[in-house]
Amino acid sequence: MNKANLRIKRFATIASLFTVFALAACGSNNGNNGVSSPSNASASPESTNEQNESASPKSDVKLTLSHWKVSFDPGFKAVAEAFKQKTGITVETQTTTPDAAYSQKLIASAAAGSLPDIWATDASPAYRAFDGKAYEWSGELSKDEAWKNGFLPAALSGITVAQANIDAWAKDEKASAWQKATKPGQVYGIPIDVGAFYMIYGNKKIVEQAGLEAKEPATFEEWVSMMKTVKEKTGTPGFVFAGNVGGVYNAWFLNLVDYMKNGEESFTKFMNREEKLSDPKHMWALKFIEDLTKDGLMLPGAASLDIDPADQAFAQGKAAFSLGGTFTFANLTAIGMNPDDVFSFRVPAFEGSVFPDATVSPFPLVQMVVNNEGPNKEAAIEFVKFLTSEEGQVLYANHAYDLPAVQIKDGSKLNPSIQAMASSLSSESNWWSENPLIWQQVFKEDWKVFSEGMVKVMLGSSTAEAAAAEYDKAAAAYKKANP
Repeated sequence: MNKANLRIKRFATIASLFTVFALAACGSNNGNNGVSSPSNASASPESTNEQNESASPKSDVKLTLSHWKVSFDPGFKAVAEAFKQKTGITVETQTTTPDAAYSQKLIASAAAGSLPDIWATDASPAYRAFDGKAYEWSGELSKDEAWKNGFLPAALSGITVAQANIDAWAKDEKASAWQKATKPGQVYGIPIDVGAFYMIYGNKKIVEQAGLEAKEPATFEEWVSMMKTVKEKTGTPGFVFAGNVGGVYNAWFLNLVDYMKNGEESFTKFMNREEKLSDPKHMWALKFIEDLTKDGLMLPGAASLDIDPADQAFAQGKAAFSLGGTFTFANLTAIGMNPDDVFSFRVPAFEGSVFPDATVSPFPLVQMVVNNEGPNKEAAIEFVKFLTSEEGQVLYANHAYDLPAVQIKDGSKLNPSIQAMASSLSSESNWWSENPLIWQQVFKEDWKVFSEGMVKVMLGSSTAEAAAAEYDKAAAAYKKANP
């Protein structure tokens, strides 16, 4: 299984841990991206510098913050600058890519006793805690209720050690004695963002060049119509996604659209192999791909693209729309796309869908870990708390183009695309968040046959009907083997 598939499956595993989610609108308390800058029009440059120097705290402490997210670095730097203005403490960011190289570097640093003051890692309970080298946050969270209560419930629950984690580690031969000795409620990392799948990104320039308004389409059919107009007026294909990574289409698009279209009962039967893909209710999933391909609306070569190359193709203006998750926005900006040229919306519902306004549940993506053995532990704790305060999260989100992990009162201060992503996420528990085991069926073995058939349809070597028939055979065999 390639890294992209592992990433998709890991996101799904995290998502399945949650049943109650909350997401408020995001923003800041002041302008200038949440940073207050002193001004005095009548003061001379010399006097202004003297005032700034005397007002700013002084400190010899210098923290190192290590991470692997190139797209997040501007966010970390913006928060570090504001933190230095408040405390005098310097925070230097260190970016190592790709993520495999970063992971190896962290593991080697832990073994050598040379971990940085703060390191970022995937958000999961006690992940990259290195058997107690990470600071344990539950006491700090209990002591500062206002800070603790500012987090989205899903963000905190996703990184908190639960009995289920401990039970799993107890059965895992690879788990350390330290992991097996952890206690429910312990926290070894602080979440900085949340995310979800099911996002469509549009290129404003291309859409407007076609004479259309760059806004969310009311229906699935209207979206397809937009793609046809773009192709007719500009010659640009309408759609691109990572066709080489089956889980992207299946788990970031198909399952939610089918749920909205057919409702809970029919969708559940489909996921449980009690209704066939060849049923007209579900056949849309392959007909959509076939029609886009035949009409020249699918970017040629999309069948062979992984996630990053698909994002790059969209950022380069090779297609008007792209499929991703909330986390995709940061990647688009990191590879050079102007955020003002992007608009986004949740995957659209067909006209007449049973649940056209379905929302989905966010889960934490990245957490910050503090070196419990570092000489600057207290300063590192202070920085992470500032990063995850309302002020810090607004700064971070606006510069990293990422959804914050805390509840922000004023959503008007965020980039419009981030606001759109936030509005597509669930503010409370719903059927989707309570039934992850149903919609995650698209990760099972028989769905590999679907993905293979989809690629053949994209390449023109099979039809939607033939691919559906092949999947139905695989689904029947899977159901027989897994009654």
